[in-house]
Amino acid sequence: MLRVYIVDDHPILAMALRDLLTARYPDLEVKLFSRLAPSLEYARFERPDLVILDPGLPDGTPDFVVSTAIEEFPSSGILVLSGSEDVLESIAPRYPSIEFLSKGVSQDRLFAFLESALNQVRRASWAQQMTDKPQQSPSELGVSQRISRITDRQIVVLHRIAKGESNHEIARALSLSPETVKTHVRSILARLNARNRLEAAMLYRNWKEPKAMDETLGK
Repeated sequence: MLRVYIVDDHPILAMALRDLLTARYPDLEVKLFSRLAPSLEYARFERPDLVILDPGLPDGTPDFVVSTAIEEFPSSGILVLSGSEDVLESIAPRYPSIEFLSKGVSQDRLFAFLESALNQVRRASWAQQMTDKPQQSPSELGVSQRISRITDRQIVVLHRIAKGESNHEIARALSLSPETVKTHVRSILARLNARNRLEAAMLYRNWKEPKAMDETLGK
């Protein structure tokens, strides 16, 4: 089974697309999300093969939504479906590696794009199965390995979490919206397999202190 996430805050459109996909492709497991953040939480436990994304979500600006999806789903295919031609024209040129499509296209053209995307993820999934070795769960990874799972931007956020700053304080310091910081914090906790901010802060300090000692000793 291939896993497909539909991330769209228009429930009727999302459910209609899910029903069309599952009727046409019986090998799909389709999950619906009305915001990006819950899809990232769910991806903590499983990797979607394809993410069908509406950039006009409440999580942030369309550019933020798309860039975050690319960052957080690095091994998933991403298809952006938007009802705004202005959004498509302004954002699509910045991300040539992913597909953008208007919600106003015909059903035949939509399925042509989906067929192409699904074939790509099927091939990628098959190739991955041929080369994969058993992977450790996040809880089995060492501190450095866990930290390596988060991005440089999230390291900066994690540093401020370890200093005891609130989301609003971090947002002011980094010129971000509180909602953007909240999304980063959720992702950090998921990638570190940390239960809360305190546990994430302790992991960061355990990782940072040996590095600081090595730098002091000139290693």
